[in-house]
Amino acid sequence: MPSKTKDENSSQIQIPDWVKPEVFEDVLKRKVKDYKEIKSMRAEPGVPAGENYATIMLRVELDVETKDKSQTTKAFMLKTPHQSEKYRKVIEKTDMFDVERGMYLKVVPELEQLYRDVGVEVKFGAEAYEIEASDYYVLLEDLKPRGFKNVNRLEGMDQAHTESVLTKFAQWHAASAVRVDRKGPYEEKYTHGFLKNEEIVDAFCNRSVKIFLSHVDLRPGYEAYLKDLHIASDKILDFVEELSNPSPDDFNALNHGDGWANNIMFQYNEKNEIVDTYFVDLQLPKWGSVAQDLYYFLLSSTSLDVKISKFDYFIWFYHSELVKHLKLLNYSKTWPTLRSIRNDLNKYSGWAFVCASTIMPYVLLDPVKGANFEKVLGDNDSSFKKSLYLNPRFHKHMEVLLPWLQYGGAME
Repeated sequence: MPSKTKDENSSQIQIPDWVKPEVFEDVLKRKVKDYKEIKSMRAEPGVPAGENYATIMLRVELDVETKDKSQTTKAFMLKTPHQSEKYRKVIEKTDMFDVERGMYLKVVPELEQLYRDVGVEVKFGAEAYEIEASDYYVLLEDLKPRGFKNVNRLEGMDQAHTESVLTKFAQWHAASAVRVDRKGPYEEKYTHGFLKNEEIVDAFCNRSVKIFLSHVDLRPGYEAYLKDLHIASDKILDFVEELSNPSPDDFNALNHGDGWANNIMFQYNEKNEIVDTYFVDLQLPKWGSVAQDLYYFLLSSTSLDVKISKFDYFIWFYHSELVKHLKLLNYSKTWPTLRSIRNDLNKYSGWAFVCASTIMPYVLLDPVKGANFEKVLGDNDSSFKKSLYLNPRFHKHMEVLLPWLQYGGAME
Protein backbone atom coordinates (compact mmCIF):
# COMPACT_ATOMS: atom_id res chain seq x y z
CA MET A 1 0.00 0.00 0.00
CA PRO A 2 1.40 3.45 -0.90
CA SER A 3 2.81 5.43 1.99
CA LYS A 4 1.21 8.71 2.98
CA THR A 5 2.43 12.08 4.06
CA LYS A 6 0.74 15.09 5.58
CA ASP A 7 0.72 18.58 4.13
CA GLU A 8 0.36 21.97 5.82
CA ASN A 9 -3.41 21.61 6.01
CA SER A 10 -3.29 18.11 7.49
CA SER A 11 -4.80 16.47 4.41
CA GLN A 12 -3.14 13.35 3.09
CA ILE A 13 -1.72 12.48 -0.28
CA GLN A 14 -0.40 9.16 -1.48
CA ILE A 15 3.22 8.66 -2.40
CA PRO A 16 3.36 6.38 -5.48
CA ASP A 17 4.76 2.90 -4.83
CA TRP A 18 7.54 3.37 -7.36
CA VAL A 19 9.01 6.41 -5.56
CA LYS A 20 11.88 4.67 -3.78
CA PRO A 21 15.46 5.81 -3.01
CA GLU A 22 17.04 3.64 -5.71
CA VAL A 23 15.06 5.45 -8.41
CA PHE A 24 17.14 8.59 -7.76
CA GLU A 25 20.53 6.92 -7.53
CA ASP A 26 21.72 7.62 -11.08
CA VAL A 27 20.79 11.30 -10.76
CA LEU A 28 22.61 11.59 -7.44
CA LYS A 29 25.73 9.95 -8.89
CA ARG A 30 25.82 12.80 -11.42
CA LYS A 31 24.93 15.56 -8.97
CA VAL A 32 26.93 14.62 -5.86
CA LYS A 33 30.71 14.44 -6.03
CA ASP A 34 32.13 11.18 -4.61
CA TYR A 35 28.65 9.77 -4.11
CA LYS A 36 28.56 6.58 -2.05
CA GLU A 37 25.00 5.76 -1.02
CA ILE A 38 21.55 7.04 -0.03
CA LYS A 39 20.97 6.90 3.72
CA SER A 40 17.33 7.98 3.84
CA MET A 41 14.51 9.54 1.83
CA ARG A 42 11.56 11.79 2.71
CA ALA A 43 8.67 12.85 0.48
CA GLU A 44 6.15 15.56 1.26
CA PRO A 45 3.77 17.83 -0.64
CA GLY A 46 5.73 20.37 -2.66
CA VAL A 47 2.98 23.00 -2.63
CA PRO A 48 0.27 23.81 -0.07
CA ALA A 49 -3.16 22.25 -0.50
CA GLY A 50 -5.35 24.07 -3.01
CA GLU A 51 -2.45 25.57 -4.96
CA ASN A 52 -2.07 23.00 -7.72
CA TYR A 53 -5.05 21.54 -9.59
CA ALA A 54 -3.51 19.54 -12.40
CA THR A 55 -0.91 17.27 -10.78
CA ILE A 56 0.52 16.01 -7.50
CA MET A 57 3.75 17.86 -6.69
CA LEU A 58 6.13 16.22 -4.21
CA ARG A 59 9.33 17.50 -2.65
CA VAL A 60 11.67 14.52 -2.34
CA GLU A 61 14.66 14.90 0.00
CA LEU A 62 17.48 12.37 0.03
CA ASP A 63 20.22 12.19 2.64
CA VAL A 64 23.38 11.10 0.84
CA GLU A 65 26.70 9.83 2.17
CA THR A 66 29.87 10.47 0.18
CA LYS A 67 33.06 8.39 0.04
CA ASP A 68 34.69 10.46 2.78
CA LYS A 69 31.78 9.62 5.14
CA SER A 70 30.33 13.14 5.05
CA GLN A 71 26.62 13.64 4.47
CA THR A 72 24.62 16.03 2.34
CA THR A 73 20.94 16.42 1.45
CA LYS A 74 19.65 16.81 -2.08
CA ALA A 75 16.07 17.78 -2.87
CA PHE A 76 14.01 17.39 -6.03
CA MET A 77 10.51 18.34 -7.11
CA LEU A 78 8.62 15.35 -8.48
CA LYS A 79 5.43 15.85 -10.44
CA THR A 80 3.14 12.83 -10.69
CA PRO A 81 -0.45 12.32 -11.90
CA HIS A 82 -3.63 12.08 -9.89
CA GLN A 83 -5.06 8.59 -9.87
CA SER A 84 -8.65 9.33 -10.90
CA GLU A 85 -9.92 7.58 -14.02
CA LYS A 86 -11.16 10.83 -15.58
CA TYR A 87 -7.77 12.48 -15.10
CA ARG A 88 -5.95 9.45 -16.51
CA LYS A 89 -8.01 9.63 -19.68
CA VAL A 90 -7.09 13.29 -20.14
CA ILE A 91 -3.35 12.78 -19.76
CA GLU A 92 -3.42 9.78 -22.09
CA LYS A 93 -5.03 11.98 -24.74
CA THR A 94 -2.73 14.96 -24.22
CA ASP A 95 0.60 13.27 -23.31
CA MET A 96 1.09 16.16 -20.86
CA PHE A 97 3.91 14.52 -18.95
CA ASP A 98 5.79 13.50 -22.09
CA VAL A 99 5.33 17.01 -23.49
CA GLU A 100 6.59 18.67 -20.31
CA ARG A 101 9.67 16.44 -20.04
CA GLY A 102 10.42 17.19 -23.67
CA MET A 103 10.05 20.91 -23.03
CA TYR A 104 12.51 20.81 -20.13
CA LEU A 105 14.99 18.39 -21.67
CA LYS A 106 14.90 19.44 -25.33
CA VAL A 107 13.02 22.64 -26.15
CA VAL A 108 14.17 24.91 -23.32
CA PRO A 109 17.89 24.03 -23.56
CA GLU A 110 17.69 24.83 -27.27
CA LEU A 111 16.20 28.27 -26.54
CA GLU A 112 18.83 28.97 -23.88
CA GLN A 113 21.61 27.94 -26.28
CA LEU A 114 20.45 30.56 -28.80
CA TYR A 115 21.25 33.25 -26.23
CA ARG A 116 24.50 31.57 -25.21
CA ASP A 117 25.57 31.67 -28.86
CA VAL A 118 25.39 35.48 -28.81
CA GLY A 119 27.16 35.77 -25.45
CA VAL A 120 24.13 36.17 -23.17
CA GLU A 121 23.11 33.83 -20.37
CA VAL A 122 19.33 33.42 -20.13
CA LYS A 123 17.69 30.72 -18.02
CA PHE A 124 14.01 29.92 -18.32
CA GLY A 125 13.50 27.37 -15.57
CA ALA A 126 14.73 24.59 -13.33
CA GLU A 127 17.02 21.78 -14.41
CA ALA A 128 15.20 18.55 -15.29
CA TYR A 129 16.30 14.93 -14.87
CA GLU A 130 15.38 11.56 -16.29
CA ILE A 131 14.81 8.51 -14.10
CA GLU A 132 13.47 4.99 -14.52
CA ALA A 133 9.81 5.28 -13.51
CA SER A 134 6.83 3.00 -13.93
CA ASP A 135 4.37 5.88 -14.27
CA TYR A 136 4.11 9.39 -15.70
CA TYR A 137 6.49 11.86 -14.05
CA VAL A 138 8.51 15.05 -14.35
CA LEU A 139 11.57 15.40 -12.07
CA LEU A 140 13.00 18.86 -11.49
CA GLU A 141 15.58 20.71 -9.47
CA ASP A 142 14.13 22.08 -6.24
CA LEU A 143 14.36 25.86 -6.61
CA LYS A 144 13.61 26.63 -2.96
CA PRO A 145 17.25 26.39 -1.75
CA ARG A 146 18.15 29.05 -4.35
CA GLY A 147 15.56 31.41 -2.92
CA PHE A 148 12.94 31.14 -5.65
CA LYS A 149 9.33 31.64 -4.61
CA ASN A 150 5.91 32.60 -5.94
CA VAL A 151 4.10 35.84 -5.31
CA ASN A 152 0.79 35.81 -3.47
CA ARG A 153 -1.59 34.98 -6.31
CA LEU A 154 -4.57 36.46 -4.45
CA GLU A 155 -2.88 39.87 -4.33
CA GLY A 156 -1.44 39.63 -7.85
CA MET A 157 1.78 41.03 -9.26
CA ASP A 158 2.82 44.65 -8.96
CA GLN A 159 4.46 46.58 -11.78
CA ALA A 160 8.02 45.40 -11.03
CA HIS A 161 7.07 41.71 -11.01
CA THR A 162 4.90 42.13 -14.10
CA GLU A 163 7.75 43.77 -16.01
CA SER A 164 10.08 40.94 -15.00
CA VAL A 165 7.61 38.34 -16.29
CA LEU A 166 7.01 40.24 -19.53
CA THR A 167 10.77 40.41 -20.11
CA LYS A 168 10.97 36.64 -19.69
CA PHE A 169 8.02 36.11 -22.03
CA ALA A 170 9.69 38.38 -24.60
CA GLN A 171 12.95 36.39 -24.34
CA TRP A 172 11.04 33.10 -24.65
CA HIS A 173 8.86 34.23 -27.57
CA ALA A 174 11.81 35.78 -29.41
CA ALA A 175 13.98 32.68 -29.06
CA SER A 176 11.20 30.31 -30.18
CA ALA A 177 10.44 32.48 -33.23
CA VAL A 178 14.13 32.49 -34.18
CA ARG A 179 14.42 28.75 -33.63
CA VAL A 180 11.46 28.02 -35.95
CA ASP A 181 12.76 30.52 -38.51
CA ARG A 182 16.06 28.62 -38.65
CA LYS A 183 15.03 25.00 -38.14
CA GLY A 184 11.38 24.79 -39.10
CA PRO A 185 8.29 23.93 -37.05
CA TYR A 186 8.31 22.24 -33.67
CA GLU A 187 7.02 18.69 -33.28
CA GLU A 188 3.25 18.72 -33.28
CA LYS A 189 3.01 17.70 -29.62
CA TYR A 190 4.55 21.05 -28.63
CA THR A 191 2.17 23.18 -30.66
CA HIS A 192 -1.42 22.42 -29.58
CA GLY A 193 -1.61 23.30 -25.88
CA PHE A 194 -4.99 22.60 -24.32
CA LEU A 195 -7.04 24.44 -26.94
CA LYS A 196 -7.40 21.31 -29.07
CA ASN A 197 -8.65 19.18 -26.16
CA GLU A 198 -12.44 19.31 -26.28
CA GLU A 199 -12.99 18.04 -22.73
CA ILE A 200 -10.67 20.61 -21.15
CA VAL A 201 -11.98 23.46 -23.29
CA ASP A 202 -15.55 22.51 -22.45
CA ALA A 203 -14.86 22.32 -18.70
CA PHE A 204 -12.58 25.34 -18.36
CA CYS A 205 -14.21 27.63 -20.89
CA ASN A 206 -17.68 26.70 -22.06
CA ARG A 207 -19.24 25.29 -18.89
CA SER A 208 -17.40 27.71 -16.60
CA VAL A 209 -18.73 30.77 -18.39
CA LYS A 210 -22.26 29.36 -18.12
CA ILE A 211 -21.83 29.15 -14.34
CA PHE A 212 -20.50 32.70 -14.36
CA LEU A 213 -23.60 33.93 -16.19
CA SER A 214 -25.92 32.15 -13.76
CA HIS A 215 -24.32 34.15 -10.94
CA VAL A 216 -24.39 37.59 -12.55
CA ASP A 217 -27.88 37.73 -14.06
CA LEU A 218 -29.29 39.03 -10.78
CA ARG A 219 -26.13 40.57 -9.33
CA PRO A 220 -26.10 44.36 -8.89
CA GLY A 221 -23.56 46.17 -11.07
CA TYR A 222 -23.76 43.84 -14.05
CA GLU A 223 -26.96 45.21 -15.63
CA ALA A 224 -25.17 47.26 -18.30
CA TYR A 225 -23.15 44.23 -19.43
CA LEU A 226 -25.68 41.40 -19.39
CA LYS A 227 -26.55 41.54 -23.09
CA ASP A 228 -22.90 41.52 -24.16
CA LEU A 229 -22.04 38.81 -21.61
CA HIS A 230 -24.68 36.50 -23.03
CA ILE A 231 -23.54 37.21 -26.60
CA ALA A 232 -19.92 36.51 -25.68
CA SER A 233 -20.76 33.33 -23.77
CA ASP A 234 -22.49 31.90 -26.84
CA LYS A 235 -19.35 32.55 -28.88
CA ILE A 236 -16.77 31.31 -26.41
CA LEU A 237 -15.92 28.19 -28.42
CA ASP A 238 -15.49 30.40 -31.49
CA PHE A 239 -13.02 32.56 -29.55
CA VAL A 240 -11.01 29.47 -28.60
CA GLU A 241 -11.15 28.01 -32.11
CA GLU A 242 -9.94 31.26 -33.62
CA LEU A 243 -6.90 31.35 -31.36
CA SER A 244 -6.14 27.65 -31.81
CA ASN A 245 -5.44 28.04 -35.54
CA PRO A 246 -2.35 30.23 -36.04
CA SER A 247 -2.42 32.78 -38.85
CA PRO A 248 0.77 33.46 -40.85
CA ASP A 249 -0.17 37.14 -40.71
CA ASP A 250 0.38 37.24 -36.91
CA PHE A 251 3.64 37.32 -35.03
CA ASN A 252 3.68 33.70 -33.86
CA ALA A 253 5.82 32.10 -31.20
CA LEU A 254 5.78 29.20 -28.77
CA ASN A 255 3.41 30.28 -26.00
CA HIS A 256 3.98 28.99 -22.49
CA GLY A 257 0.24 28.31 -22.50
CA ASP A 258 -0.35 28.35 -18.74
CA GLY A 259 1.50 31.42 -17.55
CA TRP A 260 -0.32 32.39 -14.35
CA ALA A 261 1.07 33.41 -10.97
CA ASN A 262 1.71 29.95 -9.51
CA ASN A 263 3.62 28.90 -12.62
CA ILE A 264 6.12 31.73 -12.31
CA MET A 265 8.86 31.93 -9.64
CA PHE A 266 11.11 34.79 -8.62
CA GLN A 267 14.57 34.96 -7.11
CA TYR A 268 15.53 37.98 -4.98
CA ASN A 269 18.71 39.57 -3.65
CA GLU A 270 19.35 40.78 -0.10
CA LYS A 271 17.56 44.07 -0.90
CA ASN A 272 14.47 42.09 -1.99
CA GLU A 273 15.00 43.12 -5.61
CA ILE A 274 14.08 40.66 -8.35
CA VAL A 275 17.18 38.90 -9.66
CA ASP A 276 15.62 36.32 -11.97
CA THR A 277 12.30 34.91 -13.11
CA TYR A 278 11.66 31.27 -13.96
CA PHE A 279 8.73 29.53 -15.61
CA VAL A 280 7.39 26.24 -14.25
CA ASP A 281 4.68 23.86 -15.50
CA LEU A 282 5.59 23.61 -19.17
CA GLN A 283 2.96 20.99 -20.04
CA LEU A 284 0.71 23.13 -22.28
CA PRO A 285 2.91 24.88 -24.89
CA LYS A 286 1.06 26.29 -27.88
CA TRP A 287 2.38 27.70 -31.15
CA GLY A 288 0.50 30.79 -32.25
CA SER A 289 -0.15 34.45 -31.55
CA VAL A 290 1.58 35.83 -28.46
CA ALA A 291 -1.80 37.36 -27.61
CA GLN A 292 -2.52 34.04 -25.89
CA ASP A 293 0.23 34.41 -23.27
CA LEU A 294 -0.22 38.16 -22.89
CA TYR A 295 -3.94 38.10 -22.12
CA TYR A 296 -3.67 34.95 -19.99
CA PHE A 297 -0.96 36.38 -17.75
CA LEU A 298 -1.93 40.05 -17.59
CA LEU A 299 -5.61 39.44 -16.88
CA SER A 300 -5.22 36.52 -14.47
CA SER A 301 -2.19 37.39 -12.40
CA THR A 302 -1.60 41.14 -12.07
CA SER A 303 -2.78 43.19 -9.10
CA LEU A 304 -6.01 45.08 -9.45
CA ASP A 305 -4.36 48.50 -9.31
CA VAL A 306 -2.26 47.84 -12.45
CA LYS A 307 -4.32 45.26 -14.35
CA ILE A 308 -6.10 47.80 -16.57
CA SER A 309 -4.52 51.12 -15.65
CA LYS A 310 -1.10 49.87 -16.85
CA PHE A 311 -2.26 47.44 -19.56
CA ASP A 312 -1.28 49.63 -22.54
CA TYR A 313 2.06 50.39 -20.90
CA PHE A 314 2.69 46.67 -20.28
CA ILE A 315 2.09 45.90 -23.96
CA TRP A 316 4.49 48.69 -24.94
CA PHE A 317 7.05 47.35 -22.46
CA TYR A 318 6.67 43.77 -23.74
CA HIS A 319 7.02 44.87 -27.36
CA SER A 320 10.21 46.82 -26.55
CA GLU A 321 11.72 43.74 -24.89
CA LEU A 322 10.56 41.46 -27.71
CA VAL A 323 12.18 43.56 -30.43
CA LYS A 324 15.36 43.95 -28.38
CA HIS A 325 15.75 40.19 -28.11
CA LEU A 326 14.76 39.48 -31.72
CA LYS A 327 17.54 41.88 -32.76
CA LEU A 328 19.98 40.23 -30.35
CA LEU A 329 19.23 36.81 -31.85
CA ASN A 330 19.43 38.11 -35.44
CA TYR A 331 15.84 37.29 -36.38
CA SER A 332 15.73 37.28 -40.18
CA LYS A 333 12.09 38.21 -40.65
CA THR A 334 10.39 41.57 -40.21
CA TRP A 335 10.21 42.59 -36.57
CA PRO A 336 6.67 43.01 -35.25
CA THR A 337 5.67 46.61 -34.68
CA LEU A 338 3.86 47.77 -31.58
CA ARG A 339 0.84 48.41 -33.78
CA SER A 340 0.92 44.86 -35.14
CA ILE A 341 1.02 43.41 -31.60
CA ARG A 342 -1.91 45.62 -30.63
CA ASN A 343 -3.76 44.57 -33.80
CA ASP A 344 -3.30 40.93 -32.80
CA LEU A 345 -4.63 41.69 -29.30
CA ASN A 346 -7.68 43.34 -30.90
CA LYS A 347 -8.11 40.41 -33.30
CA TYR A 348 -8.14 37.92 -30.42
CA SER A 349 -9.94 40.14 -27.89
CA GLY A 350 -12.49 37.37 -27.36
CA TRP A 351 -9.68 35.45 -25.68
CA ALA A 352 -9.46 38.31 -23.17
CA PHE A 353 -13.07 37.60 -22.20
CA VAL A 354 -12.26 33.88 -21.88
CA CYS A 355 -9.29 34.58 -19.59
CA ALA A 356 -11.19 37.06 -17.43
CA SER A 357 -14.29 34.89 -16.99
CA THR A 358 -12.82 31.39 -16.80
CA ILE A 359 -9.10 31.53 -15.87
CA MET A 360 -9.03 34.47 -13.46
CA PRO A 361 -11.65 32.90 -11.12
CA TYR A 362 -9.31 29.98 -10.36
CA VAL A 363 -6.36 32.29 -9.75
CA LEU A 364 -8.31 34.50 -7.32
CA LEU A 365 -9.98 31.68 -5.37
CA ASP A 366 -8.84 31.10 -1.79
CA PRO A 367 -7.08 27.72 -1.33
CA VAL A 368 -9.64 24.91 -1.31
CA LYS A 369 -8.92 21.66 0.50
CA GLY A 370 -9.03 18.76 -1.93
CA ALA A 371 -8.97 20.96 -5.03
CA ASN A 372 -7.84 18.92 -8.02
CA PHE A 373 -8.30 18.47 -11.74
CA GLU A 374 -11.34 16.24 -11.26
CA LYS A 375 -13.16 19.12 -9.55
CA VAL A 376 -12.26 21.34 -12.50
CA LEU A 377 -13.73 18.81 -14.92
CA GLY A 378 -16.62 18.05 -12.60
CA ASP A 379 -20.29 18.88 -12.50
CA ASN A 380 -21.44 22.46 -12.95
CA ASP A 381 -23.56 22.25 -9.83
CA SER A 382 -20.64 21.39 -7.56
CA SER A 383 -19.94 23.66 -4.61
CA PHE A 384 -16.38 24.06 -5.89
CA LYS A 385 -17.50 25.43 -9.27
CA LYS A 386 -20.01 27.75 -7.62
CA SER A 387 -17.36 29.05 -5.20
CA LEU A 388 -15.38 30.40 -8.15
CA TYR A 389 -18.14 32.86 -8.95
CA LEU A 390 -19.33 33.62 -5.42
CA ASN A 391 -15.88 34.96 -4.56
CA PRO A 392 -16.02 38.73 -3.79
CA ARG A 393 -12.39 39.08 -4.92
CA PHE A 394 -13.29 37.88 -8.40
CA HIS A 395 -16.18 40.31 -8.71
CA LYS A 396 -13.99 43.18 -7.54
CA HIS A 397 -11.66 42.48 -10.48
CA MET A 398 -14.56 42.01 -12.90
CA GLU A 399 -15.99 45.40 -11.95
CA VAL A 400 -12.81 46.91 -13.39
CA LEU A 401 -12.48 44.51 -16.31
CA LEU A 402 -16.03 44.53 -17.68
CA PRO A 403 -16.10 48.14 -18.95
CA TRP A 404 -12.65 47.63 -20.47
CA LEU A 405 -13.76 44.42 -22.19
CA GLN A 406 -16.96 46.02 -23.42
CA TYR A 407 -15.32 49.20 -24.74
CA GLY A 408 -12.62 47.09 -26.41
CA GLY A 409 -15.13 44.95 -28.31
CA ALA A 410 -14.10 41.74 -26.53
CA MET A 411 -17.72 40.71 -25.97
CA GLU A 412 -19.16 41.53 -29.40
